[in-house]
Amino acid sequence: MKTLLYIIIFNIGAISFAQDPQLFENDWYLQKIILDGQDIFPPNNSEIENVVLEILENPYYISTWACSVIGTDIILISNEYFEVNDFAIISNGCTLPETVLFENYYFNDFYDWQNPNTFNYVIEIGTNNEKQLILTNDLGNQAIYGDAPLSINTAEEKIFAIHPNPANDKLFISTTDITGNLIIKIFNIAGKLLDKQTLETASQTPLAISQLKSGIYFLNIEDENGNTTIQKFIKQ
Repeated sequence: MKTLLYIIIFNIGAISFAQDPQLFENDWYLQKIILDGQDIFPPNNSEIENVVLEILENPYYISTWACSVIGTDIILISNEYFEVNDFAIISNGCTLPETVLFENYYFNDFYDWQNPNTFNYVIEIGTNNEKQLILTNDLGNQAIYGDAPLSINTAEEKIFAIHPNPANDKLFISTTDITGNLIIKIFNIAGKLLDKQTLETASQTPLAISQLKSGIYFLNIEDENGNTTIQKFIKQ
């Protein structure tokens, strides 16, 4: 009598079939979304410079940010589609009307972030080797991304930067032309606030993260002038 042993491999909670490795090799920059046949383009203003999509392979995780950020685990992925549960959202408090309207289209109408969803994906290569990622949701609406930013505005460089990333027990936050205190909030991928600290920029005091479990986290960094950014980091 023969015994058959079937081994099912789970990768950080996600069931994985063959998938296109290019999906994970790029940051993807939104070119437009198509809702019910209508083209909607991302704004370029003081709150949104580019709308970015990142899909990680290990663990399988998707996040995208305009002004606010949404992210969630990928629970199943193949070479044609991936499935997700509802997203967590971290709001950055943006108030410009065009930003609020766009994020409603993007997060609510396309990603339907409060509900599980399935997205088909196709990666196309152009004549100049530029890449385009096309996501299609359950309703047939699409988000079209390229592998390069729509615009690079040197006058709007990021005010804050974090390093190293990934990190083990400490994170350093560098700033450009910012003095005073920084208010730091740490969120997990479910959007839960885990910690809040105040750091002095002049002292270069590192942010302690040794208490965190290995995984993906988000930092909300705010200075005394109200400049705010959300940045993702990985705790090893």
